[in-house]
Amino acid sequence: MISGNKEAFNVLKSINTPTYLGLDCSSRAIHGVWLDSQERILAMLKWRSSDLEFDTRFIEISLQFTKDLSKIRVMTKAAVESAIFIQNPKCTIEIASVVGGVRLACGINHIECLSVDNRHWKKYILGKGNSNKKDIKEFAVDKWGELFIEQDWADAACIALWRKRRIE
Repeated sequence: MISGNKEAFNVLKSINTPTYLGLDCSSRAIHGVWLDSQERILAMLKWRSSDLEFDTRFIEISLQFTKDLSKIRVMTKAAVESAIFIQNPKCTIEIASVVGGVRLACGINHIECLSVDNRHWKKYILGKGNSNKKDIKEFAVDKWGELFIEQDWADAACIALWRKRRIE
């Protein structure tokens, strides 16, 4: 199921200028934020599944994400946060699977997608590789305003910003 600003999704389908997509993954959802060349947020979208079984969630989320990307014809450069090591190996593997699914979906849709370690984008964007959730949210709110209902959208926006600034 896709959630977020569906009107903005429709706008994305009609834009003809380059965009930058930041993606943050969990075992339950993919959060995506598109920026334009002036670093303004164009869209914040989330693909999720509420199924209790990871294998079912993974397929549902991955297929919907791939399908939705196919509808967006704007030139996009993307970055996805690499899976982080979590004490629970099962969660680490699940997140790594979703990240791999995102990279495959981008490839299928001819979107260049880089993976980036969370410490790297945090150092590049926030100036400190061990920034915490509060630091990220404060930066995102200062730059874009009170748009971030979920922390994962603030992370995705900063990842998109890293991708955009990496190109310049």
